[in-house]
Amino acid sequence: MEKTSSTQMVRVWRMFLYTAVIASLIMGVTTASFAAKKTLEGSAAIIDINTADEKTLESLPGIGKATAKAIIAGRPYKSVDELKRVKGMSDKKIQALKGKISAGEAAASAATAATSQKVTAAEKKMTDTSAAASQKAAAAEKSATDKTSKAAKKLAPGQRININTATKEEIQALPGIGPAKAQAIIDARPYDKPEDLMKVKGIKQKTFDKLKDYVSVR
Repeated sequence: MEKTSSTQMVRVWRMFLYTAVIASLIMGVTTASFAAKKTLEGSAAIIDINTADEKTLESLPGIGKATAKAIIAGRPYKSVDELKRVKGMSDKKIQALKGKISAGEAAASAATAATSQKVTAAEKKMTDTSAAASQKAAAAEKSATDKTSKAAKKLAPGQRININTATKEEIQALPGIGPAKAQAIIDARPYDKPEDLMKVKGIKQKTFDKLKDYVSVR
């Protein structure tokens, strides 16, 4: 009888140990699973406000459709605190979102893009300045060339032109004759003698005296 009682106690003890081990194992697996789930949930909960779509932003606490659209319209953000500039985003609401949102790589990309734009703008300004300087130099050179060319077109002493056949440009080479008077001289053709130039409006004796040594009618 005593032997049977001892055997039963051993069996009970073994069952107790077996149950304890199984319970411990189950608890360990459950704890590890819970921790892993928390870790995954924590990492999944971080939403990048620079890249998240409207629906994702709406999943955040306190963020409705209108606010989600306003957040997207205000991109990019260099930091989470810049959400202050979005209508409806109070300091309290932003603080409540800390740990759930971030201003990720898009902010860095935006900063890089902004720097690139500044460099491009500076290069363009230098190019424009250089182009403007080149244009001024070209204009100055053309002006000097035109003056030289105009001076060269003036007739030399003893050189004559036929006022009945000369072109407008050739007539403009006469002393004191501009485009308007040159055209008037052409319109009054033909001339029988050089003195007939005084029939042209604006050419009187004084002007003719300057021209007579440079013109002919044949």
